[in-house]
Amino acid sequence: MQTHNLDYINNLADGDHAFELEITTLLKKEFPKELELFYKKVEENDFLGIASSIHKIKYKFSLLGLKEDLIIASKFENEIKTGNKALFVKFESILHKLEQYLKTV
Repeated sequence: MQTHNLDYINNLADGDHAFELEITTLLKKEFPKELELFYKKVEENDFLGIASSIHKIKYKFSLLGLKEDLIIASKFENEIKTGNKALFVKFESILHKLEQYLKTV
């Protein structure tokens, strides 16, 4: 099972703790806004808007070591453009885990 981690950010920062804090703070600030937009587009049944929201959110998965979740998000991003919501529940679960994790960082 994959777990959230800050390895990529720590390696990128190369010991610069201020940079690490800046990146994690930015993630914590951006994610709730992106999550809100995602659910707004879901409510509006705006499939292209949902795909755009997924695209904005999914880069956080790679920053936090979630390669499998990134693959699922990319697949969902492509499928939702055609109205296929099959991965919605799985993606929503990923979002919830990420939201909980960002509260602890």
